[in-house]
Amino acid sequence: MKRRSIFTVGKTKGVASSVHRKPFQFQHMVQRRLRELKKIVPDAHEGGVDVLLRQTAEYICILELKVAIMQRLVAIYGA
Repeated sequence: MKRRSIFTVGKTKGVASSVHRKPFQFQHMVQRRLRELKKIVPDAHEGGVDVLLRQTAEYICILELKVAIMQRLVAIYGA
C-alpha cells in the first residue's frame, strides 16, 4: 500500500501546501488516520487519543520483540 506524504511541496517557493489547508481539513485528516490506527492496534477501541498513542507505542515494542525472537530462531535452526 502506497502512502501519501502529509506535506507536499507546492509551486510557491517550496512552501508546504498543507500550511494553507483549512483547520477543518486538517482535523478531518487526523481523525481519519486515528480511525485507521484503531483498526490496526489490538484493543485500541476505547479511550482518547493519548491512550491510543500509548497503546500504539506498546504494540510497536511488542512487534519489535517478536521480530527479534523470530530472527534468533532462524539463526539457531536455519532457514
